[in-house]
Amino acid sequence: METKTYSIFGAGAAGLYTAWRLLNGETKNPKEKTKQLGKGDKLELFDWGEYDFINKKSRAAGARVCTWHYQNDPTKSYLELGGMRYAYWDTSKKDHNNGLAPGHRLVTTVINELGLDKVSVPFNETANQLYYLRSINMYLNNISSQDPAPYNADHYAEADSPYNGFTTIENLAVTPTAALKMSRRDWCKFYQKGTIKVDTGDASVFNKGDVLRDIGYWNLMFDQLGSEGFNYTADGNGYTSNIINWNSAVALQANNEFTPGNQYKTLTTGYSSMFNGLFDSIVKLAKHKGVNFEYHPNTRLHSILQIKKVIHYNTATRKNPNKKSGKGITDAAWLAMPRYALDLVAQATRYQEHEGLDVLNHPKVQLYLESSIMQPSYKVGMFFDEAWWLSSATLPPNYPAQLESYELTTKILAALGALPENKGGFPKRYADLLLKDLADNPTPILNNPYVAKADIIHAIEQLVQERLTIKQEQQLTSLSANNTIGPSVTDMPVRQVVYFGNNALDKKTKAVYGLLASY
Repeated sequence: METKTYSIFGAGAAGLYTAWRLLNGETKNPKEKTKQLGKGDKLELFDWGEYDFINKKSRAAGARVCTWHYQNDPTKSYLELGGMRYAYWDTSKKDHNNGLAPGHRLVTTVINELGLDKVSVPFNETANQLYYLRSINMYLNNISSQDPAPYNADHYAEADSPYNGFTTIENLAVTPTAALKMSRRDWCKFYQKGTIKVDTGDASVFNKGDVLRDIGYWNLMFDQLGSEGFNYTADGNGYTSNIINWNSAVALQANNEFTPGNQYKTLTTGYSSMFNGLFDSIVKLAKHKGVNFEYHPNTRLHSILQIKKVIHYNTATRKNPNKKSGKGITDAAWLAMPRYALDLVAQATRYQEHEGLDVLNHPKVQLYLESSIMQPSYKVGMFFDEAWWLSSATLPPNYPAQLESYELTTKILAALGALPENKGGFPKRYADLLLKDLADNPTPILNNPYVAKADIIHAIEQLVQERLTIKQEQQLTSLSANNTIGPSVTDMPVRQVVYFGNNALDKKTKAVYGLLASY
């Protein structure tokens, strides 16, 4: 039997995941089994950089994801320069696979498969964000009709959270209650066939029944929120990429991730450790299956063509990225790269006469690439000897970040239920009511952060219709207290400030506090 070669260009999240699935994936179709990697086959992984899979002195893995430890010491504090969290998919629930359960299924599954779930912890956001908008400092919980944000938005939207703009747009097509009951398959249908369900008024250029996929998102936002309402939502949410003019149907669902109340997790070893775990697993799987795995750091794809049904590629070194330095052929190639990198590869053959099929310069492929809208971004990570942004600092700022909160999770509820009532434990009746509230209420007490002790205590007392004892209050606030990462939001070039603080694994090492400024 002839051996085959598979080549992956790009060793970030997409490239590593592709290599991992090529080695551990299975097929139910007998005709497809010959395509699976087996003994004697070759798997190539080309890395434009040199992540610390092999060279521990290089930077952490992950491309758009990058964990930066203080002094490059994994036992010390760290901050994330890219992706930093995932929405947890709770597979312990009986109905977790019904398509309605929230969470990032793929990311959660990879983390569990790699055994990293043991270092997965809540990634908490503040319930009282600090804003700096139009030269005014304000806290989310202080925004009201008496103290509005500095915008003149339609329908007095400046008296509410800036995230309310997303809800207003979503309500045109689906109510929050209905959205909770939509499966993943329902959402996929909605992306194609979702329409405006309400009368939009005479002032609107859009009408009831209009198909959302044909409407640009910021066009819809401007139409429904007005220019000031759009600016308030755009400035106050802290992101630029999620209010661009993309498919409105997709945007409605995607922007649910950026509203308060979603539950996230991260890894105490840094988010990049997931990619180190993937690489280690790839090496082990390849050895177990007899696949020849070749890792090529500091090498980029220079050009690629299909000639007589064979894929031919040229590579270049990091030292001389514009000059061909090597060539090869492969049975299948995966280009695990972003749009800009793909365009650089396409340029190498765009203006040359050559034989074969130039896939990247095919008009359809170019149109597909243009559908990926590039967004500028930069991140500045800093470490300090003191968390100067807190009210407890030696010289506290006038507007300290509100990073303390109280959040009752199902695990904490179980811990309270296991304690005797005379030591602050919760009776079963409390747990039953809280779990029922979680199932029935769109904004339940469980998994919902509260800024003050009094707020979470009051919410529980209202639900159970009883006063908590002093010991119950003490146990509740002790177990539910957490520090958050913020973030604070501005309308300046630095859109967000994220507070990582002292998160070192080695608690005996000197405390340093991480802070990230990002655009």
